[in-house]
Amino acid sequence: MDRIAAMNAFVRVVEAGSFTKAADTLDVPNATVTRLIQGLEEDLKVRLLHRTTRSVTVTPEGAIYYERVVRLLADLTDIESSARLSQGKPSGKVRVETAAAIGAMVIVPAMADFQRQYPDVEVELGVGNRRADVVAEGVDCAIRAGEVSEQLMVARRIGIFRFVTCATPAFLELHGAPTTPDGLRERPAVGMMSARSIRALAFRFSDGDSATDVVLDHKLVVNDTNSYVAAGLASLGIIQAPSYAVGPAIKAGQLVPLLEDWRTPAIPVHVLYAPNRYLSAKVRVFIDWTVALFERNDDLRLR
Repeated sequence: MDRIAAMNAFVRVVEAGSFTKAADTLDVPNATVTRLIQGLEEDLKVRLLHRTTRSVTVTPEGAIYYERVVRLLADLTDIESSARLSQGKPSGKVRVETAAAIGAMVIVPAMADFQRQYPDVEVELGVGNRRADVVAEGVDCAIRAGEVSEQLMVARRIGIFRFVTCATPAFLELHGAPTTPDGLRERPAVGMMSARSIRALAFRFSDGDSATDVVLDHKLVVNDTNSYVAAGLASLGIIQAPSYAVGPAIKAGQLVPLLEDWRTPAIPVHVLYAPNRYLSAKVRVFIDWTVALFERNDDLRLR
């Protein structure tokens, strides 16, 4: 039995709460994980997990073993990371999760630079509106906009952005530009619906101390930032989108910012990772690269 592989499988099962999820994160068959855990229990002569048809729970002995194994695997990872960093050749797969817009508009366009610097690191980038369970799904790090809700995760703030209210020159020529937030009610606007809401979000403005929400009627509502910006570019209405998503279009003259005297709330961006694991060389270089990438972006850098 490969003891390290068995320990790693055990840790993944405990964190995922499922043999199937652990097998998925390890990219091995379910039977392999079962065999490794059974071999580990037979070798240790102790039951580590309680199994039922619906759930997997850790035994008291398994909980103690888990805490010590996590530290042992972390030390091993740190030793390997230090060795690889000393050689300047981090390698392996990094699983990253982020919102679709950040992935498409910030991370992917710059990936050629990362690949030049770290040709032996494979990035598996998961994008979408659903927030992955970083630990259970075996995600190495997540790049998240907004306040951090995961209390047990390490969260490093790497950027900040505001929303920009804007429309195309053609739209403004036809409908005119609002001079106050209330003026938005007199013009078509595109609605944005988040993954956690059942209706379009209000346009929000802030004077520094309080926020003002403007609730609008919409003929089009979307739930994806990329589609939302596309709708704005198609002159379907006024949009209020993240600055990093509309910055290039504004610089190109395709979109015109509106109500610039009215500030919008600042939204932080964090990179999250599990606290009980040392950062391997491959994850460490990806996070450092992302921090530098955000710092170079006028619409995302920390101020």
